[in-house]
Amino acid sequence: MASTPSEEGAQPTPLRNHPETKLPPIPKGTRIQKRPLPGPSPSFPRPDPVLAVDSDGYRPPPRASHTVVIKVSSGASFMSLVKRVRKALEKTPQSATTKGLPLAARVAALKVAKPNNSSSSGGGGGRSQKGGIEDALDDVVLVATGKAIQKAVEVGGFFTRERELVVLVRTRTLQAVDDVVVEDEDAADVEDQVRVRNVSCIEVGIRWASA
Repeated sequence: MASTPSEEGAQPTPLRNHPETKLPPIPKGTRIQKRPLPGPSPSFPRPDPVLAVDSDGYRPPPRASHTVVIKVSSGASFMSLVKRVRKALEKTPQSATTKGLPLAARVAALKVAKPNNSSSSGGGGGRSQKGGIEDALDDVVLVATGKAIQKAVEVGGFFTRERELVVLVRTRTLQAVDDVVVEDEDAADVEDQVRVRNVSCIEVGIRWASA
């Protein structure tokens, strides 16, 4: 079947976070000095159209003032992250009425408090009576980049086994800023530079399903 002129001239549209050209190599006598990655977005109750959208078209989700943001490093142990998430969940307003009880007891208390709430379920597939799960406010958010992404996903998968918790995974792109610093004194004609690179990031949101 012969192709039409429009099909022959059609070019695939490159993704915004995958440029066709890579960053140029740094000049001789210089080194890369990485700056800290941008922090998480501030708390706000509902999606704000004024908020900036990153190069991947990502708009930050609603975030409550009590939301605990945990930055996952590649060297963090699995159990230490699980304990930090559990500790943060125990301090959320949803569990304030059962303060002093362990997490398992609070889960049981929530089941008794809302026996008719059939619209919420665990494992990341539940919806609350207040609206869609996309509009929910996370109680804990795990943020990871690079090698730490797999660890954050594993921690989120661990909490999907608890029916009273909802786990959401969101992918995004961060723009990291690097400084090109002159290290060799012989490179007198080279000046310090700043360049931006895209970094893959993942956010694992965990919240009480009855929230």
